[in-house]
Amino acid sequence: MSKEEVIEEGQEGKKSGGKGLIIVLLVVVILLLVGMGIMAFLLMSGSHDKDTKTDTSEMHAPAEHGDEASGEDASVNSHAKSYSPKYKQFEPPAPEAAPSYFIMDKFVVNFDGAGKAKFLAVDLQFMSYYAQVVGADGEMEHLRPILKNDIQRLLRNQHFTDLDKPDGPDHLRAEILEVARKVLEKHNIYPDLIEDVYMTRFVMQ
Repeated sequence: MSKEEVIEEGQEGKKSGGKGLIIVLLVVVILLLVGMGIMAFLLMSGSHDKDTKTDTSEMHAPAEHGDEASGEDASVNSHAKSYSPKYKQFEPPAPEAAPSYFIMDKFVVNFDGAGKAKFLAVDLQFMSYYAQVVGADGEMEHLRPILKNDIQRLLRNQHFTDLDKPDGPDHLRAEILEVARKVLEKHNIYPDLIEDVYMTRFVMQ
């Protein structure tokens, strides 16, 4: 075999090898493009399904409100509470019933005033829609001495630095409400019948 034939065969081998590499690269690129196209389609279809679900829920929402407006839930008492029969049962309040209030005696106690105050003075009113609980001859009236004792103990343990914060009085209200609810629960009265407590006076001096 002559040198020229060997050179020609080598060039042909290189050409065929180069063509094979190009074909492989083209196949890889095509597969990548196909894969990206499939992923894009799946993502688009997934987001479309979410939009469809959202639209469906939005379409059903007015229908639910329509049921309420039609009067199906009109007979439900918004102020009545369902609770375990282990607690004392009371006549549920009328839907249009106004809240009733149990007014505590004025509290004036010594507390940790951090050298800036000596006394903490607080006036409290507990709110409920159940007059049998907070009324003039209600359950809380019978528990007044216990409530006064437990709330006074709580007030004496307060600190000026805590109460002087912007949300200090609100935290105190939450603690007072918890104390009162515990007293009710100990005496077989469902604690959440007391909706809230309000401080009509709050003074540190």
